[in-house]
Parts: sequence; structure tokens; C-alpha cells
Amino acid sequence: MASDYTPAEVFPPGEYLRDELGERGWTVTEFAEIIGRPIQAVSEILNAKKEITPETAVSFSAALGTTAELWLNLQTAYKLHLQRVSATSQDMTPVVRRARLRDRLPLAEVRSRGWIPDSTDLDATEAAVCGLLEIQSLEDDCQFLIAARRSNPDEPVSNKQVAWLGHVRQMAQKQVVDEYNRNALESLAAELPRVAQAGPDVLPRLPSLLSECGVCLVFAEGLRGGKLDGAVTVLRDGRPVIGLTARGNRFDSVLFALLHECAHLTLGHVVPGSDTPTTIYDDDLFEESEDAREQQANQQVSEWLFPDGLKCSSGSVPSIVKAATRYGVHPSVVIGRLHFETKKYHLHRSHIPKAKPTLQDAGLLS
Repeated sequence: MASDYTPAEVFPPGEYLRDELGERGWTVTEFAEIIGRPIQAVSEILNAKKEITPETAVSFSAALGTTAELWLNLQTAYKLHLQRVSATSQDMTPVVRRARLRDRLPLAEVRSRGWIPDSTDLDATEAAVCGLLEIQSLEDDCQFLIAARRSNPDEPVSNKQVAWLGHVRQMAQKQVVDEYNRNALESLAAELPRVAQAGPDVLPRLPSLLSECGVCLVFAEGLRGGKLDGAVTVLRDGRPVIGLTARGNRFDSVLFALLHECAHLTLGHVVPGSDTPTTIYDDDLFEESEDAREQQANQQVSEWLFPDGLKCSSGSVPSIVKAATRYGVHPSVVIGRLHFETKKYHLHRSHIPKAKPTLQDAGLLS
């Protein structure tokens, strides 16, 4: 396969012509006489003031023993070089600017979600995108992206995930929370499965409960194809933030994702107030991870949900209800664990309540 590359430096064709004449010991006057062209025309080509035309290229090839294509290719390469320099200068064309914006994030979808203003003003749009991503210019990297658990760890974090997290962080900036208390968060996380025993009605209470522990909680639907359940990050002022997408629209999954992010904080995987803001993403909570931190977080959640391990005699509804009562959790939590262990995701799926309607009714899902 041929490789595409951009030369580090491109010279005008006149420079090559000057070398050719020097090798032969010809003067400009002699060369002009050989090809039957005015001296001024040759001088203008030598000084990059005149382009080489097909007719001139044929004359050069006959006089110098080269191909006409060589001179036309040199001229084309130089013109492309000048165009690239112009496109990357301060006077960047609107076409290049619009393309750069779409390289950084899915602009149309982000606009439709109201995460940035829907404006045709490129300056305003660039400023809004930089604000969302917390960068000074579109060439900068997002400094809040440090660590991520992904099913494809060798690939960069997608621009959809970056944009989503930027929105979560913006929403968190508006929240007022108490000073972060790791012990209080650990106590709350251990009690949350029992608090959530009543089902989705508990969801609107969660931001307030987390705020008392010093944690911002933001619900925000992921962008199409974002493939995230949630993330935990730290704002530049040191406040920890948990973002949840409610992907899958399952109450049990939302609860598990919340507890999972709480575990990252209580286990010290993310340290609020540290000099380097950290982000840990969680991809598919129904899949095993080889990352030690993910395994530790999942184990901690299991201990919060089922302190002595889940004991459910069968997959029948009565057995599930009995186990849920024993552990003081919502029955969907038991169903979710059985899905994870057996991989039979259809098992009593209709008994799992949806999470999004309650979040939307409470105005919590942005």
C-alpha cells in the first residue's frame, strides 16, 4: 500500500532548475537561448515569480534530458505546499475551521442536545467547544482525561466520550456540595442498596444524598455510540464528580453504575483534591475487566449489595423475591446479578423497572 506523506519542506521548481543549470555550467542567457524563450521568463521561473506551464515543461525536458512530468509535478507540489501554509495560517479558511470542529466532537449532536449554542458564528462555536472541553484552543488535549477502562484500551478515548464528560463536568460546576468526606461516602454507598429497595422512586433523591458527602452527581444521556455507563472525575477545584448515562434504561444498572463509581472513590482510585485531575470510565458493566481497579470496584459493589455473596436457590420469581428480601435490595438487583453470572440476559427482564422516565420527570436527565 502506498504511503501518503507531506514533505517537511518544499522548494519552488526554480531552485531545481538553478541546480540543473549549475551542474551544466549554463548561464540563464544560454538556457533561454537553448529553449527559445525570453531571458525574463526564465528569470521569473528561477525566482518563483512565474509558474511552469505544460509547454515550458516540454521545453525543459528536451533541453535537460528529463521528463516533462518531473517539472509539472514539482510545480504542483509547490502550489500544494503554499495552499497548506495558507490554510494553517492565522487566516484559516471557514472550511478548515468547520472541519476542525467536527474532528473534536460530533458537533451536530452536541448542538441538538443543547450542550453548546446552535450558532453559525465560527468564533462563538469554537469558544463554546473549547469551553466544553476545558481547553484553550482546538489543538490542545483535554487534561481531564487521564485513566480509562475500556474494552479497546489500545485506542484513544472517543470524541463522543470526551464531549459527554465535558458536559457532565459543566453541569457539576453548577452544583453546591459539602466538603468531600470519604468515610461518609463509604457509609452511604453501603446503605444505598437498602435505600433503593423501593425502586426508581429513589433516583431523584440521589444527587442530594451524594452532595452531603461532597460528591456531585450528574445524570446525562450518552451520545449515540458513546458506549458508557458512567465515569468518575475530579473538577479543577478538587470536587469529585460521578456522571451516569442511564444506558440500557435499567434501574439495576443505574444503581450498580453509581455504586461502582463510588467504589473508585472510596478505594482511592480517584483522589479528590490531587494535582492531576483523573477520570475513570466504565464501559460495559456486564463484562469482566482485566483492569485490577475495575475488579476491585466490582468486588466492593458486590459486598455492598450481597455482604455474604448472593444466595438464590433458583431463577424463579419467588426465589428472586425471597433473596431480595433477605438482602434488603430491589428484586431487579438480584435479577441483574443473575444476568451477570449466567449470561441469560432475557431472564425476567420485564420485571426490571426503567430508570429514564423517573429521571426525566424529575428533570435530572440532560
